[in-house]
Amino acid sequence: MTQTLKFVIGAGETARQEETFTVSSACSHLCFRYDLSKKYTFLVFLMIKDPSGKIRFLKQLGYSDPVIVLGKDGNDTTIGGVPGALPAGTWQMTVFVFAEHLKRLMGEKIQPFSVLVTEEAAVVTEPVGEQVWTPDYENYDWTAIRKKGKGWYQGDFHTHTRLSDGKETTENASRKAERMGLDFYTPTEHNAIHTGWPETSLLILPGIEITTLLGHANLFGITHMPRALERILEDKEEAALKADLEQIQQECRKEHWLFSINHPFLYIWKWLYGDLRLDGVHCLEIINDPTYEADPEAKAGKANQRAVALADLLWADGHRICAIGGSDSHNTLEERYPGATEPSVPGDPATFVYMEDLSAEHLLEGVRSCNCYVTRHCRIETGLLLGGQLPEDKEELPYRICLRGQKEKPEIFYLHNGKRVDCRVTGREDAWEVAGTVRLTEEAYQWIRFGAEAKDGGFLFYGNAITRGTGKQKLRTFGEAVKQL
Repeated sequence: MTQTLKFVIGAGETARQEETFTVSSACSHLCFRYDLSKKYTFLVFLMIKDPSGKIRFLKQLGYSDPVIVLGKDGNDTTIGGVPGALPAGTWQMTVFVFAEHLKRLMGEKIQPFSVLVTEEAAVVTEPVGEQVWTPDYENYDWTAIRKKGKGWYQGDFHTHTRLSDGKETTENASRKAERMGLDFYTPTEHNAIHTGWPETSLLILPGIEITTLLGHANLFGITHMPRALERILEDKEEAALKADLEQIQQECRKEHWLFSINHPFLYIWKWLYGDLRLDGVHCLEIINDPTYEADPEAKAGKANQRAVALADLLWADGHRICAIGGSDSHNTLEERYPGATEPSVPGDPATFVYMEDLSAEHLLEGVRSCNCYVTRHCRIETGLLLGGQLPEDKEELPYRICLRGQKEKPEIFYLHNGKRVDCRVTGREDAWEVAGTVRLTEEAYQWIRFGAEAKDGGFLFYGNAITRGTGKQKLRTFGEAVKQL
């Protein structure tokens, strides 16, 4: 069986194009070879459905090899594919155009390309891997304990591989994360979900980056492909995208997924949907890829500072929205962004989550409880439960914090109801300590947020606030909060 499917992308072309192909009898493999230039592969999401209408493949073409294979197991199926039986009948291939890049990469040009469909058992260079979770993550074990012991576990909540626009295979991404000392890793691809993963010592938490012209949001702990995803891939008008984001939030509530706003003030990827309700937001990404700050056009450093300020504002208003970090790592270890002296790698920044043993279930519980802190090039030792809630009758908060990993003495401080108090730092290289007591006031709602900066003001540490009582929330939407900054 050999069939050729033809598509055209570019200005004036439809955002969704469909073609069908026929499989005359059940087979062991389906192979798809496309001839689209790498210059334009970022513009295309490719979806394949079997005769029953089930999605069997979804991927942004990106940096991948131009050969896609569907097979019977995770090692002979390309990432983004669902391994299994390949039945006879009419299959459907759909091309979605990624609006975020269209004008920048193509202007007014159009670009035809074709996909050759065969039953060839081609070599799979980017396999799903040994762990196969799909089709609805029924094979993913949310309770499996990867490491035992109560404590702070380190990981990354925002990463990319070749399933979307990252340059690393899943296997290489795992190796980098392991080398960085991470315990957990969350792949969050643009509008696509991983269907499995290679064997690794890491806890891999299923996620996705919902990517729209109104902003980007990560979903954590997803148990299936979001119902609105096909529309998000197709919709380009503001009103339709707003409705899509509302449905995503509703699905998160129903399925108990976590919704996180990514890089809320970053360049052309800032969050623009001001009417998004804060009661449906669980996390806020306060530090996004610090190595990107060297790009003067993006002004990413200021964007991260503003995100930190927004997180503090939300604590002040009585919200419990967990501040997290994300490397947003796309590159290989050898690459640098313009002006950067360090590579963009998983775990920079790192997010530490306090949990009972390392499992996906406990990880989600820790984030939902805000028991997290974010660091860059350091880690914290403390008896405090950052993000914890104090008893109503608590009158003081004793603290002792040791910051490790920094040669130069840092500035360690806390915010008490918004007022900054600088702590006296003692110790030596790699063991900087502060200790004292925060005297709580008579106000019903109190919040204490610990942090640290380098001498030049560079970010080192953000601990989610420890609170007493319940705040009377006045801010209802993202837009209302931003107006208060």
